[in-house]
Amino acid sequence: MFKDLAGLLGGAVLALAPARYRRRFLESDVDLHRGAFLGAVAQLVLCLGFFIYGYLRFMQEHIGALAGTLMQHGAEHAMASEAVQYGAGFLTLGEYLIHPTTWLLAYFALEGLLRALGAAITGEIIPTLPLALVGWVHTRRDARRAERALGPRIPDEVERATAYSPWELRIRSCRPKPWTALTTISYEDQLYELMAVEAGDPPRRFVYLLRKKPEGKVIRGLHHYSPEEVLEK
Repeated sequence: MFKDLAGLLGGAVLALAPARYRRRFLESDVDLHRGAFLGAVAQLVLCLGFFIYGYLRFMQEHIGALAGTLMQHGAEHAMASEAVQYGAGFLTLGEYLIHPTTWLLAYFALEGLLRALGAAITGEIIPTLPLALVGWVHTRRDARRAERALGPRIPDEVERATAYSPWELRIRSCRPKPWTALTTISYEDQLYELMAVEAGDPPRRFVYLLRKKPEGKVIRGLHHYSPEEVLEK
């Protein structure tokens, strides 16, 4: 039982982080999906509870301060007026709602609700926003490093087969392309499909072998290719 509880707690903690930080722990004994749901529910309940408790305490303090002020001025009878009571309640609520802490509690309560629905309905593990922002910064940093490591961007080199060959176009590129076997590549009014991917020499490290797409074959993922497109970031 202790192991199951530890797995749930571990899953609840890991579910707060983006996927890039969770990968190294996926082989451990954590119940990620159940932990994500229970952790999100706990986040919702705690934040909503603190939101309500904070409002009740805030209202009590401000109503007490208002009553003290009225008593100092000899107008304590005004507290018996429903208009004064309703007005004080609305003003207190409005002041509480614009407080930064209130906004944080409201946001994290809503985030907990969305994370719980995602885990329960679609099985999606939604990280918390602060850690998601950290992950976004790291991803951008890694992308910049990878871009520098590949060298400057230069146009692709396109070579046509001059003799019998299973491929008809060989494209050498300085950047990887998102092409798959389901991609249809349009080039100079001809349709091609990806046959193979090879490693090349710098600066064009990525080599793509294309063959003509058979007539009548379903066209999926049509991409209008240009050797200059690699220059666009």
